[in-house]
Amino acid sequence: MDGSDAMAMPNRWIVATGDTAPVTQVALRTLRQRLAVVWLELAHAGTESVHHPERVHQLRVATRRALVAIHVFADLIPDRRRRWFEKRLRSIRRTAGEARDLDVLTQRLFRSQQGPPNLWLPGHAKQIHARLLAMLERQRIASRSPIRRLHQTLQDADWSGRVAAMLERVARAKQIVSFRVYARQRFKPMIEDFFDIAGHKLRDAGELHALRIEGKNLRYALEIFAAAIPESSRVPCYEQLEQLQEHLGAFTDHATAADRFKTWSRAASARSIRALLRTMHEEEKEMAHEARRGFSRWWNRSRRRSLRRRLDRSLRRTSA
Repeated sequence: MDGSDAMAMPNRWIVATGDTAPVTQVALRTLRQRLAVVWLELAHAGTESVHHPERVHQLRVATRRALVAIHVFADLIPDRRRRWFEKRLRSIRRTAGEARDLDVLTQRLFRSQQGPPNLWLPGHAKQIHARLLAMLERQRIASRSPIRRLHQTLQDADWSGRVAAMLERVARAKQIVSFRVYARQRFKPMIEDFFDIAGHKLRDAGELHALRIEGKNLRYALEIFAAAIPESSRVPCYEQLEQLQEHLGAFTDHATAADRFKTWSRAASARSIRALLRTMHEEEKEMAHEARRGFSRWWNRSRRRSLRRRLDRSLRRTSA
């Protein structure tokens, strides 16, 4: 899954500054840091061996964090420059996402190969697994090429120069409020966006995905607002949002795998491979169903209210 960094707030993403610092100072440091990590991971993800896929995962996570930073400081960034970076960052995220999905699927198929064979399949089930793994391996290798091309395209488009120009404009932004005041103004609507979705019945995969995205946005925003929110409020909120991601990530991984195996089963020419893919589709579909049921039990009214109280408390302490 698109896993978390740790079960505690990772200090590497927290910009060291006081809550009374000018908001432009915090914006400059945050945007510079997050965009630099994206560029570093993009350079490595396309060339790293598929046997060490962590770079692709880190690239996707870094891109999401950078998009949240641009959203948080949107009113300090000229619209044209903001749109340029949003468009390119989303392109990086999609490209890395395809490679990451293939990495996760390969891991799942490999684990399936280690388990007991399906009794109703032909005796050469292991050979069929091996053929599917070989196919996935080829696709994984091919998935790195778009990452390399994207890195070259952005290098040709003067990514570094555009970052510098955007930061220069942020430094000249006419915002005189302190970071503490700004954090409250920007964080409150993000909390409302999250609970607008969290309060629904969450009947389908699309709603669960939307909740997962809003939860990530809120968690990454907490890292940005760290200096303005006391640790006693911030850390419990962060940990609960991280648990939310873990539960929803299990559902997403199974649902994605089920969809892929279903698509491949329709395209497979050999009957033995179709049979295996259909079996794996049904297994992943059932596990997605169980993960969704487990999430529904965990994400109960009491837990939702607890998180809401903690987030509201963090806002009150931000304004204190």
